[in-house]
Amino acid sequence: MKLIKKLTSLVCAAAMLSAAQPAMPAIQTQAAATTPQQILDRMGIGWNLGNSLDVPASGSSSETLWGNPKTTRELIEFVHDQGFSSIRIPVSWGHHMNNTTHKIDASYMARVKEVVDYAYDDGMYVIINIHHDNDIRSGSSNFFYPSSTYKSQSETFVKAVWSQVSETFKDYDQHLIFETLNEPRLAGTSDEWWFPVNNPNSNVKSAVSIINTLNQDAVDVIRASGGNNKTRLIMCPGYDASLDGAIVSGFKLPTDESGMVGVSIHAYVPYNYAMNTGNGAVSSYNDDMKKELASIFSTIKSKVKDKGMACYIGEFGATNKGNDTERCKWAEDYTAQAKALGIPVLLWDNNAYNVGAENFGLIERTELTVKYKSYLASLMKAYPKAAHTPGDADESGEIDVSDVLMIQQYTAGWNVAINLENADVDGDGSADISDALLIQQKIAGWNVELK
Repeated sequence: MKLIKKLTSLVCAAAMLSAAQPAMPAIQTQAAATTPQQILDRMGIGWNLGNSLDVPASGSSSETLWGNPKTTRELIEFVHDQGFSSIRIPVSWGHHMNNTTHKIDASYMARVKEVVDYAYDDGMYVIINIHHDNDIRSGSSNFFYPSSTYKSQSETFVKAVWSQVSETFKDYDQHLIFETLNEPRLAGTSDEWWFPVNNPNSNVKSAVSIINTLNQDAVDVIRASGGNNKTRLIMCPGYDASLDGAIVSGFKLPTDESGMVGVSIHAYVPYNYAMNTGNGAVSSYNDDMKKELASIFSTIKSKVKDKGMACYIGEFGATNKGNDTERCKWAEDYTAQAKALGIPVLLWDNNAYNVGAENFGLIERTELTVKYKSYLASLMKAYPKAAHTPGDADESGEIDVSDVLMIQQYTAGWNVAINLENADVDGDGSADISDALLIQQKIAGWNVELK
């Protein structure tokens, strides 16, 4: 009798909640309960679909122009199966829109959505952005460039892209993250990648100010689109997305009432080890490199995190120098330090495997194999794959009423990020009321199986 009373009370409570939900502003509840860091903590280690949708070219074949195969659902599922819980899908837009109206080609938007859905449907956290559009094209306004000359054009472009992307994805939950820009910089100048962080010249200072404006434009447009975009996590880079760009005087995150903004940093570091193949390059992860890496993470902590800015490292990696053993040492150290600071990291993978510059391949996309298994194991050491716990929809480590309520909120369209694999306890491929009822029965002591 006690079990029946307990289950009855649970069902009644859930029924009342379900009945009330459609009329309630779900976003308000979620905004009060979720912070950027809570989402970032769930992202773990991620993977970049590099050199695919970010290829700056027009036409339906642009996705494969840099030598990669067309992205498939099987590839994304394979990536997820290796332990990557998040994915960054870089997207270039300028070559796929009308130069006058800035209308994005419907077929291209549909393709971007298709690839996003591969990962989103698989329960991964997904990041999409504006990627290789930091450029100047004669006679074209389909790009942005952070200089005073191109400020107006840049604002128009950024607003146009995000207004259309926001509308397409406004109903997606917090597993989808928007990243305003990629490596905004004065491309083609001596200031493109390097500047004295404590004494930037006037051109860089101006660019930093314009980047602030573009980030704010993107956030304002996204928030105004409504739906789940009102509290979606939005990540914003500083100048060239470097650590220096995030800490240079003048950079600031956008003003945002929801507080759901953070900073995106790219860190192929230490540079001489991870990226450089010219003068000063080293292939051994020696004591000097270890000290430099520790210093970089210390700076991220003191000048980014301790200043109240949530952050992730949207791109990292060490180019292949024929030094697999050393890359494993570096990977283990890098990810351990990031994990200790609560910073998600996303590996850049361009599917390139030669020895030398810009060879960041790990997962072979045609054969669906891992090219460097020891390297992958080292990357994953700090992020052991979470065990499947049927019923633990909120990933709290316990199966309780909060899991039931979260599934009901998800079913009613609330903007909550649940673990879909754990929530689907009846094994039908979706999370719905039948799953909530089974969990209720389990909590009440019924002899039911959660798959």
